[in-house]
Amino acid sequence: MMKHGCWLICCALVALAQPQCFRWQLPPGLQAVYRVEAFDTVALEGEPPLYRYRLELWSLQCEARWGDTMKLTQTLERFWAREHTDGGDSSLRTTLPLVGKPSRLVVTTRGWRLQVKGPSVEEFSVVPGGAFGPVFLVPLDSADCITCGSPQWLIERRDTLVEYAYPPAMMERLYLASLDSCSRDDASLTLSYAETSRGVHRVQTADFSLQTAVWLLAHGVVEIDRQCSLPKHISCAYQMRVMVERSSGSRQRGTIHSTLHAQLDWIRVPSKP
Repeated sequence: MMKHGCWLICCALVALAQPQCFRWQLPPGLQAVYRVEAFDTVALEGEPPLYRYRLELWSLQCEARWGDTMKLTQTLERFWAREHTDGGDSSLRTTLPLVGKPSRLVVTTRGWRLQVKGPSVEEFSVVPGGAFGPVFLVPLDSADCITCGSPQWLIERRDTLVEYAYPPAMMERLYLASLDSCSRDDASLTLSYAETSRGVHRVQTADFSLQTAVWLLAHGVVEIDRQCSLPKHISCAYQMRVMVERSSGSRQRGTIHSTLHAQLDWIRVPSKP
C-alpha cells in the first residue's frame, strides 16, 4: 500500500508507453481508495430544507485489461452522513445494504461504459448522496489521441449508475470537456467539464411505486495523475431539478444543490515479476 505521491515503477511504465496521448489506462491489479467529502442541500415542496454533510470511502479496482477495455469494480466501503433541518431535527446514518457490495463495470480506456452489473443486494437502497452521482472516469473524446491543449470535445452517453442505487438510475449525459493544463514534467493533467443531463430512478414494489426524474447541471475539475492514469482529485458542483411521482398520484418538485471533493487516499499496484 502506498500513500498518494509515492508511485510504483510499473505505473510509470504505463505513462512512458504513450507519453503524449492520454486515456484511462489503469494497470491490471490496481487498487485505489478515494476519500469523498460532500455537502448537499435538498429542498422539496412542502418540506423544510434538508442539509447533509457526508464522508465516504470508495474503492476502485482494475481487475483486468485487454486492448482498450478494462474490467473495474467500484465499492462504497464506508460512509458517515449527518442530516439536519432548520427546525432542529437531525439524524446520523452509517449503514445501508450497498456498503461493501461491489459494482462491476466494463469500461473502455475512453471511459465509455460497455457493461455494468449492480451489487448483490435484494432490497431497495440508495447511497447518501442519491442515485445520480458523478462518474469517476469522465468520458473522453473518440479521437485516437487526446493531449493537453487539444480542442474541447462534446460527447453524449447513456449510463446505468449501478454504483449509487438498487435498482439503479438511468442517466442521459452530455459532456463538454477539455484537458486544460499540464505540469512541466508531464506528470499531471487537469481535465475540466460541464455536464447537462437528465435521468430517472424507478422503484417498484408490491405496495408502492416511486419515480424520481432529474435535470442536472454540473461543472467539475479532475486532477489526473499521468503515471497511473487515474484521478487524484475530483472537485465538482451540481444542481438538480427534481420531480418525484408516487403511486398515490401525488407529485413533488424540488431542487438539490451539491458540492463534492474526492481525494485519492492510497493506491496499491502489483510489482512487475
